Amino acid sequence: MTPESGRPSGTSGSPSASLPIPPVDDRRRRSPRSDGEKLDMVCSYMRKELGWGVSDFIKALASAGGPNNARRKAAFAAAAYKEPDVLNCFFNDANQLWDGVRESVIETLDLGNNELRKEVERLGSLTPFNKCDPTVNSGEFDALDMDQTLRAIQKEAPLLLQLVRDIMAPESQRTYQRQKEPTARIVAIISILCFSQRQNTCTGFQTTLGLYLHSQGVKRRQLELLSHLGLVVSYGTVIRAIKEQSARATAQVERMGQTDDTVTAYDNFEVMEGVKEQRVDHQGTFHSVTTGQVIQGIEIPPGGLRQDMLDPQATICANDVFLAPGNQDDAMQRQVRNCLIMPLASYSLATGCSR
Repeated sequence: MTPESGRPSGTSGSPSASLPIPPVDDRRRRSPRSDGEKLDMVCSYMRKELGWGVSDFIKALASAGGPNNARRKAAFAAAAYKEPDVLNCFFNDANQLWDGVRESVIETLDLGNNELRKEVERLGSLTPFNKCDPTVNSGEFDALDMDQTLRAIQKEAPLLLQLVRDIMAPESQRTYQRQKEPTARIVAIISILCFSQRQNTCTGFQTTLGLYLHSQGVKRRQLELLSHLGLVVSYGTVIRAIKEQSARATAQVERMGQTDDTVTAYDNFEVMEGVKEQRVDHQGTFHSVTTGQVIQGIEIPPGGLRQDMLDPQATICANDVFLAPGNQDDAMQRQVRNCLIMPLASYSLATGCSR
């Protein structure tokens, strides 16, 4: 040191001067720890310092309260139950030591009672799974929109629909991707589930299909077989529904005939009810029946037709009569005959009345 400055003799007086940096040995630099090493360190610390195992940590995390632990539980739930890789690791590999985890989770969630049954219950309030409405045109099963029904199922019962789709998926993915989704089969399966859960209120699909098949000539034994399979209601229920429809149609015709804007046309015909073996005590029956057509007029004024409305100067030709609505064999005439005349004729034959 010099006596004037009191500084070391080998240094500069400038404040920017610094000591030389010693060389760094690259061999002493540590590489970053892997995830496995970090996991071992954490587990070793919990075991040695806290006396905890992994199960102790999870149980404490699930049971502890407080805002801090609430954030921890949310982070744990997001990592454990929302990450596909984590879920696949524990649930898709059945050969690992944690075999049985899937069964435990399904049993804890109780999907059959909690989720799936609730979805089936919600479907019971939708058409066509709800109770059959006798005031709606029943028997028109071919008019059921399967695609619209499937969209309603997707909205109300997504878990059930996905489960049915996964079970029904063919083994060949190429075939499954190429073919059209079996919408009608899916709707039929779900309708059986709804009908099995509530046989008194979820009868819409089964009743409509039963009426449709009966109208197409399907016999009693076939309907009873389909009833055992859960696709239709019993044969007796179908017959009761038909009788109720006939009674409502008769009442509707009577109400229409009493209004001022309708015209009733009558026709007499005779029918012979024959027998296979003619005997003295078993002969054919002759029926004299009067049928009627109730036609609702479009241009009839309020109060109905009156005699003073007749115009003697108006001429009516034969074509005007023969080609009038209801007289020609067109769609309107067939609709009137099927909806109005046939129920009246059936009712007359059933009650034995001849008018």
